[in-house]
Amino acid sequence: MICGMAYTQQSPSKFGKVSKEELLAEYCPIDSNAHAYYLFDYGHSYFQYATSKVRDGESSQGQKGFQLFFKHHFRIKILDSQGFDWADVAIPLYRDDNEEKIGVIKATTYNLVDGKIEKVKLNRKDIYTEETNKYWIQKKFAMPAVKEGSVIEVEYTIISDYFFNLREWAFQSSIPILKSEYYVDIPEYYIYNQTQRGYYPIKNTSGIKRKQISIAYSYNTDNTAHARETSTSTTDYTDNTYAFLAEKVPAFPVEAYLRTEDNYISKIEFELQRIEYPGAVPRYFTTTWGQVDETLENSSSFGRAISNSGHLADEEQTLKSNGEVGLVLVNSALNHLREKLVWNGNLTKYTSKALSRTYKDGSGNCADVNLNLVALLQILGFDSYPVVLSTQKHGIIHPSHPSLSRFNYVIAMVQLDGKSYLLDATDPYSEINLLPIRCLNDKGRVIGCPGQEWINLMDYRPYEYTSNSALSLDENLTLSGTKKLELKDYASYQYKKRIKGFDDLDKFGESIDEQHPELNIEQLEVEGLDEADNKLTLSYELSSDNFGEDASDIIYFSPIVDPYFDSNPFKLEKREYPVEFNHPYTIRESSFIALPEGYTISELPKALLIKMPNNSAQYSYQVVKSGDGLFISTLFSIRKSNFLPEEYEGIRQFYQVIIDKQNELVVLEKS
Repeated sequence: MICGMAYTQQSPSKFGKVSKEELLAEYCPIDSNAHAYYLFDYGHSYFQYATSKVRDGESSQGQKGFQLFFKHHFRIKILDSQGFDWADVAIPLYRDDNEEKIGVIKATTYNLVDGKIEKVKLNRKDIYTEETNKYWIQKKFAMPAVKEGSVIEVEYTIISDYFFNLREWAFQSSIPILKSEYYVDIPEYYIYNQTQRGYYPIKNTSGIKRKQISIAYSYNTDNTAHARETSTSTTDYTDNTYAFLAEKVPAFPVEAYLRTEDNYISKIEFELQRIEYPGAVPRYFTTTWGQVDETLENSSSFGRAISNSGHLADEEQTLKSNGEVGLVLVNSALNHLREKLVWNGNLTKYTSKALSRTYKDGSGNCADVNLNLVALLQILGFDSYPVVLSTQKHGIIHPSHPSLSRFNYVIAMVQLDGKSYLLDATDPYSEINLLPIRCLNDKGRVIGCPGQEWINLMDYRPYEYTSNSALSLDENLTLSGTKKLELKDYASYQYKKRIKGFDDLDKFGESIDEQHPELNIEQLEVEGLDEADNKLTLSYELSSDNFGEDASDIIYFSPIVDPYFDSNPFKLEKREYPVEFNHPYTIRESSFIALPEGYTISELPKALLIKMPNNSAQYSYQVVKSGDGLFISTLFSIRKSNFLPEEYEGIRQFYQVIIDKQNELVVLEKS
């Protein structure tokens, strides 16, 4: 029995009322290039007070109080085969002491067959559960009978006891949305912080609805507020109601050098700040960064876990016995943990078990691994602290909006000689101040360190790539020679991970061939692949049978044999979000090409030096005669990680100049 009815909102269309016009549509009315689009996307979050809570669509006697409901109803038009991926549906559910429940899932595919609408319903047997991590699962299914021209429709409701998990809502997607609506009804006792992101405008209206209900209030021992029924009082309370609407929303234009579109799509987020029942002491959740710090420091799965470091006593003695000090000892501790513990791939800020248990098992999540590293560094005598952060795909942290839930990862920090150093033992190729790419995401929060609250995660190490080639070109346009790559810092890191992704070096060599089909790669050699430093050397022989063009005793060819950039990665006319590089870049390339006998140089590309404002990017290019051949040198550098939207046109033109220069030709004439 429900004592207080929710303030209801109507979906744009009743489930099942698909029209022939929707099925006959051959293109999206706001984007003729779209492969699929939302006809509408509707969501409604609301609270209900029940004398018996809902479990799996049924009542559970003896449990009373508020529950959080989330209703989702959407309809998508599939235009062609490239839009079929939108027929794969995943519904995330949170779990801890208990699991969020989902009511009946309605899912139907509609097709037009011989002028009539054919409906194919999802079979419940085709719904399966997939575990994402310790706290999240997904209900997943593929819509049946999907083909070009189909319309798919899905509707479901999630029932939750976790009031902190008030659903966020994205008004923009990678496909267009004709209409997106989100309604939120929140009892006055629950106070949420709101964060609105993105560039596309959202209409926002709010109101109130009075309710009358007989309840009294209490708190659970699990840190959640609760309500219970009473027969002695009547409380008149208010729902704060919000309505958000966006129409004719274009697809979010995903382009290169973007960490995650979630940072910039138009969306609304909610974070539970406090619960405040009449006559009861307010219960605060996230109000200040200081309280976030305190929560983590006092958590048995975070701050208190680090103090239990007795299992590392033997390792402390072993590491100290080598006589190492300073950063050398820090590096030895990092290498020891990387060899001892294997990361299981789970992203979280909390340990899954005691640190001693992780050490014994030899594997764990990122917190299990890196909090062991913090503990080891502390007993070695270093000022070491955990740093919580949000990984790239999880989105950026807004310092003005205190939030515990925005953190999903933890690394280690060491303070030494007035400097701070960052470490991550989950990755076999990371080093001091060379974090895995997933961690390079603006700033992290330092926990427990006096005088330092935030630390920059970016721009400690560059991508250093140097190549040298010795080549010769004969009169039959056959090019041959050798090339050597010397890689440091993130160039070495990324190439090592790339090489290790293949079964052997031959397979890696084949991948280079596939990238440059005009070149033949042979005799590949790699040095430093298994070394614990940030250097890697690759060398190989290369050849090409038809290099350039020959016309009437004149040879044309581009002196850039193996261009680093094949095309301009920036193609949008306007980009409304930043260009995000993971690190600075320095790419130096030099080569010597011996020319065929009997030919003289008729024309060479002109030298070039271009710079962006404040030397944020630079490119130099030079081709000169040297002995019996040509010497070619280029230098490309990017010196900052983020370029703002107003700088986009500049960086786009900068790259285009490079592409155009690479295509300029050397002209040889037969003597």
